[in-house]
Amino acid sequence: MPGKVLSHPKTGEELLFSAPSFRKGNSSFLKSRGLQLLNALAALKVQVVGSFWLPGMHLFTPEQLADMRNIPGVPNHSLFVGTSDAPVAAKNWYSFQGDPLMVVENRWDSVEEYVASFKKKYRARYRKAMELNESLETFYVSSERDFQECCAMFQATLAPKVAALPDNLSVLLEGFGHWFGDSYQVLAAQKNGQIVGFIGYLKDGKVLRAMHYGALDEAPDGLYSLLMFEVIHRGIEGGFAEINLGRTATEIKSTYGAEARENYFSFYTNKPVLKMILKVAHKRYRPKSYTLRSPFKAT
Repeated sequence: MPGKVLSHPKTGEELLFSAPSFRKGNSSFLKSRGLQLLNALAALKVQVVGSFWLPGMHLFTPEQLADMRNIPGVPNHSLFVGTSDAPVAAKNWYSFQGDPLMVVENRWDSVEEYVASFKKKYRARYRKAMELNESLETFYVSSERDFQECCAMFQATLAPKVAALPDNLSVLLEGFGHWFGDSYQVLAAQKNGQIVGFIGYLKDGKVLRAMHYGALDEAPDGLYSLLMFEVIHRGIEGGFAEINLGRTATEIKSTYGAEARENYFSFYTNKPVLKMILKVAHKRYRPKSYTLRSPFKAT
């Protein structure tokens, strides 16, 4: 994993510090969210606790994050960034609310119990999504050819919407296989011999994390739900405490039983010009609105 690993002097915890690369992304997407700031960061010395390539894996309290800025050995920086579970109120910090992390807390002994806990409407939606298995074949990607197909899909699906990722997103998928070995799996769905979509997931201790999704424009309706349910199945069957479905698609993930966990992108700087930019960005920033819907029966 690109970056520098340092030990916390008080806790002994190993912490990754990385210098992110930024891409232009989709300018209209950035403008709609007040995120034009990201396009100006490439020329700065930015230091991140964790990595933007590992969404949700490095989440700290405001106090923990503020303390990490002063760990010996942290590279020089103009801007220090981390993800916190609440806004950092300390001086020279600016926190922006991100899309919530959507997490399914596993309380079932089987997939059957999970489905039985749904309201009638959501059981019908689940069954409709799973009916796609009759026309699709799902399999774990192992060949280089299939993997490159997934990389191309990932590039087409995500490239217009992101900023803090490498220009060539295949580097990211390939990197996960190298960094995490068998703990990272890519599950693909194919129809008539052609891959139409895939999802990557990572085994991270007691947490199963859905990481990367890509699909063809002509992929069947419901493929996203099918593959998300397949990850949830593996989380339940594997006895994981949580299945973290990541950010984005907040409302639809809530219909799978995921609950929202707030998180903030928190920035520190003592540079006058950057402080002014962050103050302006903070006033203009508009978190995305969403509606949560629980699929479960009342208990």
